[in-house]
Amino acid sequence: MDNTSKRDLIPLLLAEDDELLSMSIRDFLESKGFKVYPAKRCDEALKILDQRTIHVALVDKKLPDGEGTTISEYIIRNKLRTKMILMTAYGVDQKINYYVQKGAFDFLEKPFALEKLLKRIENANRMFELEYSHEALEIYHKSTYKIIGDSPEMKRINKMISLAALSPSPVLVQGETGTGKELIARNIHLESSRGGKQFISVNCASIPEHLFESEFFGYTKGAFTGAYKEKPGYFEMANYGILHLDEIGEMPMEFQAKLLRVLEEGTYFKLGGTKEMEVDVRIIASTNKNLKDEVANKRFREDLYFRIAVFTIHLPPLRERQEDIPLIAEYLWNNLILKMGKKMAPPTFSFKELKKNPWKGNVRELRNYLEQRLIYSDMGEVFQPEVTTIPAGEQTKKTGFKPLDDVIREYVLEILEYCDYNKARTARELGLSLSTLQRKLRDWGVTIQKSIDPE
Repeated sequence: MDNTSKRDLIPLLLAEDDELLSMSIRDFLESKGFKVYPAKRCDEALKILDQRTIHVALVDKKLPDGEGTTISEYIIRNKLRTKMILMTAYGVDQKINYYVQKGAFDFLEKPFALEKLLKRIENANRMFELEYSHEALEIYHKSTYKIIGDSPEMKRINKMISLAALSPSPVLVQGETGTGKELIARNIHLESSRGGKQFISVNCASIPEHLFESEFFGYTKGAFTGAYKEKPGYFEMANYGILHLDEIGEMPMEFQAKLLRVLEEGTYFKLGGTKEMEVDVRIIASTNKNLKDEVANKRFREDLYFRIAVFTIHLPPLRERQEDIPLIAEYLWNNLILKMGKKMAPPTFSFKELKKNPWKGNVRELRNYLEQRLIYSDMGEVFQPEVTTIPAGEQTKKTGFKPLDDVIREYVLEILEYCDYNKARTARELGLSLSTLQRKLRDWGVTIQKSIDPE
């Protein structure tokens, strides 16, 4: 099978002063779809690295103007991802460790078969692409989980996130529903030394009480009826990474004792297991409850509270940082437009006017409001909520909100009617899969029955 098309964009540096060997390697690799940049000297190779993104550098150990390791030193110094394969006619000697320290990814002793060279290059390029993908994913996560706000409160939060990221201790994030507690947890993860490892977020309120142990610790095959195969728990999945325990105040007292043991000893047993499992997981817990009150009322273990609240971050509600509301609203608005596939356009209202609302549901409510306005604009209607200016200390308001599902239902049925009740065409107009549309219609109890007129 010809894989040329898969490799035709892979740039490769070939630093070799032997013209015949260089030409032979170049012709072979270019026939396989590589873009080869030849160099005879170290300075020529460094110039190429300076001007282009090179995946793999194939470098002779001895070049006319210096050692090939000067090229790997340049790669390290400039934080390039290029993987270097060192070619040597002097044998692979005791200096291998030295060359590794100098940044060589692999070695190849001359003379070598070209097919063997190709395999080494493919391995190096695979590693380059894995690292590139990881870096791209990290950049994506940092943009996706960006914290918006210039208020003094959010500047304080950002400093606390940086401090928490430097520490291996558990973190407790407290705040009202919808304030973005998971967002804080993810930013601590991204800035910490565990940023490249797993981040597992678990909503404790969604787990039935009798399933906590099996969900967190996993189970072995045959541990109970229906356990047909071994299953990892959240601790095993998050090993070496971070386990975010959202709404930890909803965790049953019985399991709190077992969680404390894992935090103290770093070990646990799977359900049905006899082998003690070791785990290295950092805990970030979050809650909308006042855990001190829960402790006082005997609904949360005091010893567990002291264990998870080593580093506590209080996330203020939107009404306490009103200057952030327009910034957050603009960010959410632009993201919703992109998600809906609409052309970027300014809203028909001012983001600043949103500061008048108390936003009892915080960022989650604000996002719901903006999404409704976008949907109404798609329907050609003007969404005009009744907004009441709230006196200080009062946290109620009147709105013209409809439940979002009702708004979506009305819109979908309108498009369905426009498409003469053709579900396939309706799905295309909405940008949905036909199965998704059919599931929605079933959920809403909508049945389409088209009669066929006799000829």
